[in-house]
Amino acid sequence: MNDASTRRPDASMSLLSDLMSNTLDEGYRREAARRAAVAAAGLSDQPVRSGPGRSGRRAGVALVVVLAFAGLVLTVAAQQTRANAPAVAQARNELIERVRAETEQADDLYDRLVALRSEVDGLRDVALAATSAGSAARSDLERLSALAGVTAVRGPGIKVVVDDAPSANLRSGTGRVLDTDLQRLLNGLWAAGAEAISVNGQRLTQLTAVRSAGDAILVAYRPLSPPYVVLAIGNPNDLEVDFVDGPGGRWFHTLAGFGIRFTVTTEKDLRLPGATGVTLRNAVLATSGATTGATTDATTTPTPPPTPGATPAPTPGPTSGATPGPSPVPTATGAAS
Repeated sequence: MNDASTRRPDASMSLLSDLMSNTLDEGYRREAARRAAVAAAGLSDQPVRSGPGRSGRRAGVALVVVLAFAGLVLTVAAQQTRANAPAVAQARNELIERVRAETEQADDLYDRLVALRSEVDGLRDVALAATSAGSAARSDLERLSALAGVTAVRGPGIKVVVDDAPSANLRSGTGRVLDTDLQRLLNGLWAAGAEAISVNGQRLTQLTAVRSAGDAILVAYRPLSPPYVVLAIGNPNDLEVDFVDGPGGRWFHTLAGFGIRFTVTTEKDLRLPGATGVTLRNAVLATSGATTGATTDATTTPTPPPTPGATPAPTPGPTSGATPGPSPVPTATGAAS
């Protein structure tokens, strides 16, 4: 018999025959047999869970502990802050009271200085009036003192009042009058022909510094607070027009758009005090025939000297027109500031 007579008729379809006769995959068959053996032995077929579940529980416990510790720390800090609040408030109040007391003492000493200087000036005037040469020297001294700004003067002029905006912001400086703004105003008054100027009772000289220190503006090293009242002696009509139309007036008209208040009025009689904190810097012994012991080039300088930022103040000259310039006020009579 040959091979062809012994072959099955479906030998060429062995793959299909195998699929039809073995419908269950070998892997599934082995798994089914394993489960049957486990069940016959009475064992559990559930897999044993190890790492992940226990790690999750540990992480949850650690998170609870951390949150509890943070809450404890915050509670203790809040209790300490609450307990220290009265002490902090007391220290702050004591510091404020100390500053107030020191300020009052400084003001008292300043008033005493003015009074003593007025007394010395009165005694000097009495001594100079005893002789004709002394009277001439007194006239020259009054004229030079008025130009230097160290003696009180009075006369007609203008009054300029500038103030912060009602909604001024202390942090950003919006709506506040700055030291540079005040410098522009003072320079504008000098350029308009002012012969003597004071700011909140502080007389300006040729070397007076205007600067800022924190939120305060310093004029002649004394802190000022708004509103800033600027008095300028000179021809009232010309001084007002030239100042308002000049760079200083135009600048504050621009600032008025930001809420800064700015007013200018003419005054018939202004009284400006003399500057303090100035000392004679240069003097020459009187020669034969001279009427004064100090030459006209004697200058004054503030103590300490100003740094950059001082408002330049040209030597005041006579104003245009028939209006007389400021007349010196005898300091012995105590001119009003």
